[in-house]
Amino acid sequence: MPMSQLSGPCPHASLSYSRSQAPRVSQAWSCPQRLRAVAAVAKEPAQQTIRIKLKAYELPLLKQSVQEIITTANSNEANLSGPVPLPTRIRKYTVLRSPHVNKDSREQFETRTHQRLIDIRDPSPAMIDSLMDLDLPAGVDVQVKLQ
Repeated sequence: MPMSQLSGPCPHASLSYSRSQAPRVSQAWSCPQRLRAVAAVAKEPAQQTIRIKLKAYELPLLKQSVQEIITTANSNEANLSGPVPLPTRIRKYTVLRSPHVNKDSREQFETRTHQRLIDIRDPSPAMIDSLMDLDLPAGVDVQVKLQ
């Protein structure tokens, strides 16, 4: 049974209700064929994914790090998606120019945190080893999650 048929009322049950009434959850999931289809989908092996999230204040350093990861992944023939640019986080700080007088005179500073997201599906052990051996610049924060 296709996944599109797993929602809504059961096509095999004889339910009678008006258009203003929606079927109850127990009626919608009472079909044995639907339950078997859901169990079959749940038994499928899950793909292992490495999610790499990169953060940096300087955009050139971030682009260089992303390029190194992409070349490493392509040399190991990995299934790669990304880099996905995530929204840049801008934090603004307002500071008084003089500590005791001239409250109207202020300075504003901001820090921009640039972010990229890379997913690698079904990585091989050689791919993981080559990623561990990468030497990325010091200004780049790397978070790696195994899903």
